[in-house]
Parts: sequence; structure tokens; C-alpha cells
Amino acid sequence: MIETISPDLWEEARSLRPIVEAARDEAEALRRLPDSVGQAFTDRDIYRLLLPEDLGGRGLSPLCVFDLIEEVSTYDGSVGWNYAIGTNGGSMAGVMDQDLARELFADAEVATAGSGPPQGRAIAVEGGYRVSGTFAWASGVHQAKWVMGGCFVFDGAEMRKGPGGVPVVRHVLVPASDITILDSWKTGGMRGTGSTEFRLDDVFVPEQRAFMMFGAAPQHESPLYRLPTSYFGFGLTAVPLGIARATIAALRDLAAKKTPPPPRHGLSHQPFTQYVVAKADAMVEAARLGVRDAFERLWREVRDEGEASMEARARLRRASVHAVETSVEAVQMCYRAAGGTALFSDQPFERALRDVNAAAGHIVFQRAMMEDAGRVAMGLPPLLPMF
Repeated sequence: MIETISPDLWEEARSLRPIVEAARDEAEALRRLPDSVGQAFTDRDIYRLLLPEDLGGRGLSPLCVFDLIEEVSTYDGSVGWNYAIGTNGGSMAGVMDQDLARELFADAEVATAGSGPPQGRAIAVEGGYRVSGTFAWASGVHQAKWVMGGCFVFDGAEMRKGPGGVPVVRHVLVPASDITILDSWKTGGMRGTGSTEFRLDDVFVPEQRAFMMFGAAPQHESPLYRLPTSYFGFGLTAVPLGIARATIAALRDLAAKKTPPPPRHGLSHQPFTQYVVAKADAMVEAARLGVRDAFERLWREVRDEGEASMEARARLRRASVHAVETSVEAVQMCYRAAGGTALFSDQPFERALRDVNAAAGHIVFQRAMMEDAGRVAMGLPPLLPMF
């Protein structure tokens, strides 16, 4: 896999900035990404960034994609989130039939979205499944050409069970024309992600497009497809870090311009502001280095040894949660330091505060993940199945 980002690719990502900034208010009003941003994603082929080159992708390593996500997230948190979700679409290619993967990812129009937890019902029939259910948290579904949803498998009215009585789960992939998008994404933060619900009503899904997203033997030799479930969320961690970086930069800009009447000193001369800028920068820099280092170690184990140890998985989980909690704290510090100016919607502070707290609510960043990392440190097994 490609381990460094070329100057052309950096320029490609940074060329999103004027498009994102021009569409920011529209995204808030629509509660999803505007079509101009969705088209910009496709034009820049982001859905195949991680996909191995022999499957038609660009073959970037997860570390490269992490850095690109962080950069885009400094422009807007919602756009960064959907960029992260979009770039991760290639992860499903390694667990499905490889002929299907080559067909599906044949061009940049592959735009994918989905919902991971099993929320639907897949009734086994000849040649595949008939699927019904309502699926939540489908970030970017309005731009998607293909949509994935997790389902419990049923044989007639009876839920299919595997070893130990564990329910059998399959993730089904359907064309966007088969889904009904529901208008349920009415939130304060991350409003522009359009992470709404969608519904499937007795849709036939052929066997070829039903697969095990987690826990299945990989169908491709790339180490990307041997990563444990603790990898899920790594790219998303870059989003709060990017939001925090942009908020610190906004405070510096405000401090340079905000000058109260004499005899008071301007914001840039106030020790509290100086402390907040330096402290927040240090916090975010350290947290970023920590999460990248944790992933590098896990990535090395997967490449060299074929799998990641529980210790490496715990290190990545705790580093990711810590990075997000640190990002929230850094944004809150900047919000306070900006004073009354932070209240106004034409300033970036209130949106950053909403967005970073909304991102922190994702399941992979919640306290239970850190608690499980603590369990591993004390020689106990994690409780969460996706740890």
C-alpha cells in the first residue's frame, strides 16, 4: 500500500476547501451534504482511496487517509465526517466476492454509505434474502449509489443461530434506488452529515451481495482486510482533531483582530488567551501523535504477523477515545476564550462546539471503550464485542 501522500493528492484534498466553505450554510439548512460537495467527493475519487490498486483503487494506507480526513475536517466537521465514511467504503471489498468487488468499484461513482449494527431482518430464500427493516446512522446516504445494512438472518420465523447460540448476522448491499430515506436527522451537531435513517421493505438481495462485514475470513490478501474491529473508528478520530485544530486557528485569528477600547489590551495580549492557544495546541498535537503511534504499532503487527494483539487493540482504542475527549476539551477552552464573540452564528466557535460534542457521542468514542481498554490492561477480556 502507498504509505506517503503525494503533493498532488494533498492539493486534491485542499481543493475541497472553497467548495466546502461556499456550501456550509446550505448543509446546515438541508441537514445533509449539498450536492456540490457530494459531486466534489466523486470527482476526487475519495471512495476508492483505501481500496487496493488491483481492485481499481488508489491503494493508500490508513495512516495516509487519516491525515487527509483531518485536513478536510478543518474545513468543516460534517464534511470531514462524511469524507471519513466515504473513504472507508473500500473496507467492505475485502470481505465480499472479489468479482463483485471489482465490478462494484469499477469507477469513482461507487459512492457508498451504510449502517453497521444489525437492525434489519434478512429472511433466507432461494438465491438470497428478503430484507426489511429500519437502519440508523447512515452518514452520507443522500449521496450514496450503494447502501449497506446489518441484518439478523432468519429461516422463516426462526432466527438463525451460530456456535454458542450467537445470532447469525449478514450485511447486505443494495442499490440506493431500493431504499427509502427517512427524515429523522434533526440534530444540533454534525447536522450536515445527513446521518439519517433509511428503510428497506421486503427487498430481495442476492446471496452474492450478503456478507459478514466483521469476523469473516478476508477474500483479499491486503493487510487492510486483516485489521481487527478496533480499527473501526480510527479514521473518524481524525474528525474531532481537525475540528479542534480549526477552532484553535480561529481563536488566533480572532485575537489578532479583536481590540477593545482603551485602556484594555486586545485579546492577543491577554495571558488567558495566550495560555489557551498554547495549551490547546499542545493537547491536540500530543493526542494526534498518540493515536497515530497506536495505529502504526497495530498496523505493523498486522502486516508482519498477520494479526493484532489484544494489547495493540487496547492501545488504539484508548488513544482514540483520549484524542476525542482532548479535542472536546480544546474546543471548549477556545470557546470560552473567545468571549461573547463565540455566541454568534457567523463565527466558527458555536458550530465547532456542537460538532465536536456530537462526534464524541459515537459508540467508538464512548466511555465504555476506555473502560474495556482498562480491563485489558488488568488482564481481563473486553466486554464489547466490537472491541
